[in-house]
Amino acid sequence: MEKMIETEILVVGGGPAGASAARYLAKGGKDTILIQRHLAFKKPCGGGLRMDAFETFELDHDLIQKRVNTITLVYKDKRVLVDISHAPLAIVDRVAFDTALREKAVQAGAQLYEARWIDCEIFDTHIVSKIKQADRYVFVRSRYLIAADGVNSKIRQRINKDHVPSLLTCYADIHSQSYDTCAFHFGSKVAGQYYAWAFPHAQGANIGTVVGCETTLTQLKAQLHIDTPTKNRGYAIPEFENNLFYKNRVFFVGDSASQVLPFTFEGIYYAMASAKILADVVSEDQAPKEYEKRWNEHYAKVFMTLRRLQKIFLYNDFMIAIMMRLFKHRYIQKQMVELWRGKRDVTLDFGFFIRVLKRLLLRD
Repeated sequence: MEKMIETEILVVGGGPAGASAARYLAKGGKDTILIQRHLAFKKPCGGGLRMDAFETFELDHDLIQKRVNTITLVYKDKRVLVDISHAPLAIVDRVAFDTALREKAVQAGAQLYEARWIDCEIFDTHIVSKIKQADRYVFVRSRYLIAADGVNSKIRQRINKDHVPSLLTCYADIHSQSYDTCAFHFGSKVAGQYYAWAFPHAQGANIGTVVGCETTLTQLKAQLHIDTPTKNRGYAIPEFENNLFYKNRVFFVGDSASQVLPFTFEGIYYAMASAKILADVVSEDQAPKEYEKRWNEHYAKVFMTLRRLQKIFLYNDFMIAIMMRLFKHRYIQKQMVELWRGKRDVTLDFGFFIRVLKRLLLRD
């Protein structure tokens, strides 16, 4: 006979979203179990995180591997430097970072298991999940299930009968190279309608393109003057489309909910922030719909604005050239950084950018 465990909340996925949800739920007095398929799993990720996250979520600064004070925008032979020293980026090692988040969850009172979620059965008052721990199956009865199982969410496929909207990227770790800036490369040859990147990494550098094609990665390597062989890999990253917050006693958070910032595709900070909102709602025994309401109050405007700007300025090479011209304007840089940091009072529309561009052209 299979073993049955009872808990209030079962959290599936031990990355930033799941570990943070488990931590704050446990702190809120909820009996919580967190499961992660492989505790030593390293997500293919640049590891960039807003520095203010370390204060917001009370994280250990020793987890910071590198500090980035400048973002570089690159299009063909044009380069624009954006000073972010007032809001720098931290580069973290994802194995150490995710492990530390799970440890915080355990310290708060959550139970942690290395286990794989298999399936679930939904009832009026609870959910029974089947998980596999080592070589045995275990059943977990919970009031709610939290899907923090990433872009390839099995729970979303099971509950909502769909997949997380995503893009396939192509990337490589470069151990012989080091960068001090996070460089975003634009243009149809290296990035299509998205961007390619060259970021500092915990060990060396990480380069890649959102267009999941080795040809574009080869173009990027040529642009970066990298002639050493690389082991190219691919992975999917979510798009901010078809958000899903709650269905049939199941909450969705982080990548499984498509909570990835448009334009930059930043996920770590917003996964943790969204998990905190969700944990507060559940800990306060609020109605499930309150989770989506609070998330929209905090982030909907920022996400929608950046999605519109992404579709406008990355539409083609001509629009990218205009964007590069605009980003020479210090005020634009400042406003975009504030928008990226989630400032809801920042107002940017296409008409505003056109007015600024006209002033720049007249100045020349």
